[in-house]
Amino acid sequence: MTDIFSPGRHRLGEGPLWDGRTRTLHWVDIVAGEIFTQAEGGDAPHVVRLGVQVGCLGLTEDPGVLVAGLRDGWHLVDVRTGRRRLLADPEADRASCRFNDGAVDPAGGFWTGSLEDSESRPDGRLYRLDGDGTYRTADQGFYCSNGLDWSPDGRRMYFVDSRQNRIHTYRFDPADGSLGEREVFADTTGLDGVPDGLRVDAAGDVWCAFWDGAHLTRFTPDGSVREQVAVPVLRPTSVAFGGPGLRTMYITSASHGLTGDQLRQWPLSGAVLQREAAEPGLPGHVFTTAITIEEAGDQ
Repeated sequence: MTDIFSPGRHRLGEGPLWDGRTRTLHWVDIVAGEIFTQAEGGDAPHVVRLGVQVGCLGLTEDPGVLVAGLRDGWHLVDVRTGRRRLLADPEADRASCRFNDGAVDPAGGFWTGSLEDSESRPDGRLYRLDGDGTYRTADQGFYCSNGLDWSPDGRRMYFVDSRQNRIHTYRFDPADGSLGEREVFADTTGLDGVPDGLRVDAAGDVWCAFWDGAHLTRFTPDGSVREQVAVPVLRPTSVAFGGPGLRTMYITSASHGLTGDQLRQWPLSGAVLQREAAEPGLPGHVFTTAITIEEAGDQ
């Protein structure tokens, strides 16, 4: 059964991120430029209004500070005060491009995909940000870079290009964060909707939210569909595991672009949902950096 965790009608709710240290869920509204933080069992989220699009979040060693992919680069963001500090901006010379989804890898680097605003040109790139503020372009040629996560042993990375209806996979070295060749993990053209955010559970299965599909699909490690779970929103965007024993699935969703009739049919659109997980999830990785809010440079 799917319940409501946070009932707000976000325009483009995305990037759910569980922090087991504080038992809180973080997520974003990309279009509104806001970060939300809500404790397990809490009544309402704390909101940080950034005034710029924010695509993704990652944990750092300080539970009150997140690493975030914003329209104007990677930043450290203090979710208690809203203070932020710029780390780097690899898209600074590409005004029509922005960061979208991202996640921290087992080696402590922050991976972030980008896209071109119209999602009609393969201008998206896949970056890895290191803790010293340096970064590298690991792959490119994507229309809509999206969900990122790793297998339980850290040796396989999953990555979505939504507009190509594909979930890709790479061999991954958890010691240094290097990638092997890109391969197709799953071609989703036969499924309803468009693949969006994803998470891997402790059994190694890949859970992907399908925009305009009103479902989550669970893939086995060989790319086969194991099951589909219907959700009461047309545009689920991503999923995170949290709660006691990491056995709660938190599902973000969007109301952006829906007609009045669609909103009446799907009244929970834009809410954050929760449901019991079939398998427990995996704990989130932490971005490893010696840079602090005070030292990272003013923004």
